[in-house]
Amino acid sequence: MNDLQTFKNFHDGLPGPAPEVAARARERLAAEAVAEAGRAGGVPAPRRVPRPGRPAGRGRVALRAGVVAGLAAAATAGVIVVGGDDGSPLLGTPPADAADLLRQAAVAAAGEHPRPGADQFVYVDRKDVDYSFSVSRRGMSQYEQDVRREVWFPADPGKAVARSTYGEKRLISGRGDLPGLPAGTVEYQRAGQCHMDVLHVPSRDIGNLPTDPDRLLDRVRQNAEALVRTEEPALGETPPGGEQIDRRIQRTVASELVSLAENPFGSARTRAAVFGALAKLPGTTLVPGLADPAGRHGVGASIRYQGPDGPEREELIFEPGTYRFLGWRSWGEMEQEDGRSREVMRGGTAMMAVKIVDSMPAIPPENEAPTYC
Repeated sequence: MNDLQTFKNFHDGLPGPAPEVAARARERLAAEAVAEAGRAGGVPAPRRVPRPGRPAGRGRVALRAGVVAGLAAAATAGVIVVGGDDGSPLLGTPPADAADLLRQAAVAAAGEHPRPGADQFVYVDRKDVDYSFSVSRRGMSQYEQDVRREVWFPADPGKAVARSTYGEKRLISGRGDLPGLPAGTVEYQRAGQCHMDVLHVPSRDIGNLPTDPDRLLDRVRQNAEALVRTEEPALGETPPGGEQIDRRIQRTVASELVSLAENPFGSARTRAAVFGALAKLPGTTLVPGLADPAGRHGVGASIRYQGPDGPEREELIFEPGTYRFLGWRSWGEMEQEDGRSREVMRGGTAMMAVKIVDSMPAIPPENEAPTYC
């Protein structure tokens, strides 16, 4: 009797895992296969990773020698875990630290690379938390507002359209008025229509980014330094000193990498490089219990740095077990009415869905011009 027959006999005597467990195990195995093809220099064919609860496509998986016993042991727990020969972490195992978490996130992201056909669209559904402040005779007020943003990207992202549905405002501090759009307002925006862009249209250079984490981090740092050092101070503002410039560069690097992390258009290898670069930032720590702006609980990586006005941090949140990217939150120190500073959330995004669709909505004539542009 060969090893495969032994495994089959052992497996047939075990109780089957729950459907959602089996679906997630298939998803992890598929993601690792795509990532391994990338590591070997191949270019995996674009594919849609089956979501939990959706049967995966039929196919044959080649088992390496020595894997049979490991699969049999894992089957008793109802979970299949896979790992690479290069020491990459086992999917499904709790991350040991932030770098480990981000490596697992890179493997999970390897299977998420939507490509629309000629007459199709990438549909991105986000829940954004917008932070704002206002100054009036009653004083300064800080508040946040939930906004559902749906974006339809055709093959040419320059023709994308966003629909924003505004929710309730929440006062953070102060007693002043809360300006802005009232709850229930629906607005549309075309790519390139407004200076205040809400579409997050991917750069046309995203396909040219380095796929090595170290080279990518160097590129982002060089761009951040060039941007910060050439920035003109506002009227009446004192030019920043060396320490202030360094802090602004740190903030720009972290913000740019977080922006790339939530971008669904990078290749599998580019997204893996982004998470690898984030793992190399100083001040990155593992936070086991975090919730994204939609309230979904996950495991996170916190990136802390000194911003121009004090400590700041970015949080990346991932789904436990699958390490699918759920969203991010940004925090900073803000001075309150009593003169003391406290940490407040200054924005965040929950990625609710990314999928291929066959149509996009027409913009109503009365919504051609956004209120804030």
